[in-house]
Amino acid sequence: MSHTGKKIVIPPELPELLKQFTKDAIRTQPGDLIEWSTLYFTALIQGQPLPVKDNLEKAPPPVSVDLTPQTLAAIHSQLGKNSKVTKGQIVEVWKSFGLSQDLLKHIFTVGSFGNEVEWIKFFALGCSYLGGTIKNAMTHACYILNSDSSCTPPDACIPFDTFRYLYTYLAAVDGEVAQTQLERALSQLESLSKDNKDVVKVSDFINTRKIRLG
Repeated sequence: MSHTGKKIVIPPELPELLKQFTKDAIRTQPGDLIEWSTLYFTALIQGQPLPVKDNLEKAPPPVSVDLTPQTLAAIHSQLGKNSKVTKGQIVEVWKSFGLSQDLLKHIFTVGSFGNEVEWIKFFALGCSYLGGTIKNAMTHACYILNSDSSCTPPDACIPFDTFRYLYTYLAAVDGEVAQTQLERALSQLESLSKDNKDVVKVSDFINTRKIRLG
């Protein structure tokens, strides 16, 4: 029993799960155990090949799956701590989730990336693929990067400077957002953010005709 007097029930599958996890961790010897654990349990939940040494070295390529907000969030948790990453690093993590290689090539092409990639730009293009429109892409970005625990679904928020960078980049890639429209939207959102801890909320732009992102 716990100190509260309540009976503690241990799931019958927990001991075996932890035992296997420990074996896989020892066999793989990940450089960052916490990051690897995130990949491990995400793959377990999604029914994907586990990022275990034997699987990585011997298993055939997994069936290609589509990018989802949850997967992009997991990839960002792996690579987003660095401002720049290499294509090789992206390819390795991308493969671990069994994602489409054609999509990866497409993102690399659209971004005109060299061997060194500015991660936030790759992330922005991933959000663009998920959203289809700039407004939807920015919504996905806010949900994944949500910087304030008090900003709960259906809302989410990110620092204005981060929003401005992502939006400006996506607008430039899109090529159809007029400079005056971009500047007007950013000016309106910056004004709103000053009244809210310098963050932009999804609710600031998602259901209003006053702010048009594209």
